Amino acid sequence: MLLSVSNVAKAFGVDQILTGVTFRMEAREKVALVGRNGTGKTTLLKILTGQYEPDSGAVQLAKGAKIGYLRQEALVATDRTVLEEAEEAVKRQLTLQARLNELEDLMHADEATPEDLEEYALLHEHFLEAEGYSAERDLRVVLQKMGFTEGEFSKPTSKLSGGETTRLAIARLLLEEPDLLILDEPTNHLDLQATEWLESWLRGYHGAVLLVSHDRAFLDNTAERVLDMRDGTVKSYPGPFPKYMQLRAEEEARQAEVARRQDMEIAKMDEYVRRFMNSQRTAQARGRLKLMNRLIETKVEAPKHERGMKAGFSDVKRSGDIALDTDRLTVGFVDPGNERTILFSDLDWSVRFGDRWGIIGENGSGKSTLIKVLLGEIEPLSGRTRLGSNVSAGYFSQDASDLDPDMSPLDTMVWDLDMQPPDARNLLARFLITGDDVYRPIKTLSGGEKNKLSLAKLTQMNPNLLILDEPTNHLDMASREALAGVLRDYKGSLLLVSHDRWLLSEVTDHTMDIRRSGVVLYPGSYTEYRNRSTKPVSAKKAAVSPSAKMPEKVEEPSLTPRELSKEIERMTKVVTEIEAEIEADEAALKDLEGQLANLEPTADVFTLTRDHQRLQEQLESRLAAWQEQSERLDKLSALRG
Repeated sequence: MLLSVSNVAKAFGVDQILTGVTFRMEAREKVALVGRNGTGKTTLLKILTGQYEPDSGAVQLAKGAKIGYLRQEALVATDRTVLEEAEEAVKRQLTLQARLNELEDLMHADEATPEDLEEYALLHEHFLEAEGYSAERDLRVVLQKMGFTEGEFSKPTSKLSGGETTRLAIARLLLEEPDLLILDEPTNHLDLQATEWLESWLRGYHGAVLLVSHDRAFLDNTAERVLDMRDGTVKSYPGPFPKYMQLRAEEEARQAEVARRQDMEIAKMDEYVRRFMNSQRTAQARGRLKLMNRLIETKVEAPKHERGMKAGFSDVKRSGDIALDTDRLTVGFVDPGNERTILFSDLDWSVRFGDRWGIIGENGSGKSTLIKVLLGEIEPLSGRTRLGSNVSAGYFSQDASDLDPDMSPLDTMVWDLDMQPPDARNLLARFLITGDDVYRPIKTLSGGEKNKLSLAKLTQMNPNLLILDEPTNHLDMASREALAGVLRDYKGSLLLVSHDRWLLSEVTDHTMDIRRSGVVLYPGSYTEYRNRSTKPVSAKKAAVSPSAKMPEKVEEPSLTPRELSKEIERMTKVVTEIEAEIEADEAALKDLEGQLANLEPTADVFTLTRDHQRLQEQLESRLAAWQEQSERLDKLSALRG
């Protein structure tokens, strides 16, 4: 047993948050903690990590076990670089390595004393126990998987964005490898590639993991058991997550049926008592009354169906057949030194009325920049973008930039959208903004409440081109399901930038994948795109429709001779680094295979097997990356001649 939580209760003033939470976690177990926003999940996590004391009950952690906690507002030191902050997680291994290097230099110079040799033997043993040889390599791999390039390793942490700070905090936690890893909404600032890598890492992690997340696909792929929090307590269900959903639905159906039958029985008894009390059957009526009271005391309550968002769009005004198109569009930015950075180029793309596009890609690939170019907020480097006839666009910004932080939700609806206060309050209530919350300054609202306010504004505007940039950040699972229902019923054209794979699969029918090697357009949902058996079409003249002409390959962006030389130099460095990593992986695999073939009596077979599988997967991934980057380097070299 790694963790035991027994009858934990916690209140803040008159608000009873936790009433009696009890559960256990075993070593290496992967558990999801789910529930609506406001049910007490974060309060429970703070009790588990010692930030809060419970009012009653007990939390017991196995002796010597260490907890690592990623909170939603991740904190990192602001006086370090990205690499220095990550190195803090493996500081002991790096310190040992530095001292071993000093001792090795003394030995090579034949200046080592007997004490130095004794120290070296002891330190080397500790170094092996701490897996020191892999510390520096793992450090760089984890940082890269969290979206940091080699050039960003020296970036000061004080200059990081909120998303970058979260990704760095995750990287440091993974490198620390605590016995119990607690992650609170870890995917909020991760792109799809990083999320999928984190899923794979967590599945093979040797410690226990407690996950708080509203990302259904993420939980589908990681959770072995589910703790469902409601009414101040938790109930355990076996995983995986789809099985939990099925079991909970079946349980609620049975509970509702039992409650219905008991209500009918109570109603019959009540009628009998009313009819025959103070009559010839008074004795029987009194007996029925006792039975009825006992039944009422032990009555099963019907499941409480919590309120969810209940709103949608009206029928939208029809736009022209082409709602939006681009012609040889190049997107990027120009720095103060007038140096151009191209994110992608030569995008020829058409969105027909009623198309539903999911836009995916790595962080920093240009998804949000593309949206701002389409909306005319920033200028493209070259090319053109055009809205079709009779198009009215509605935009959801992931940073709530369209909301005045000093205004209230009610004032926003009244002044921005010219609504009457009663109508505005009714609309806000459908998005769960009720009571005094409608008068609070927007800057005091939670992230989820701000998102709901932005969505409420959009439904009132009722645009026929809906552009959403990460709308599910800070929304709980029930609100995400409600949003999916709203978007499924929406009749206009949709552009959805999201890392929520479940939502993408539910509401989109076309996919744009913005890659560093170019933009790929695919005539299908995200799930179909990931499961495709044929290569996707390119972004060159790819208005994916029955009448569209689909080219066969992604063309390289147009670059000036100077830009081309810089890109070739960068790609050469990337390919060389990947080749070195592949060589290191192959050597490590060979060594592991030798250990597995000649097992020592004290060998940890589980760890060796796990490491072998991890290395194989890592090698396959790097070989695929090497092939892709080498092909691109060859194309660039051919362009230079």
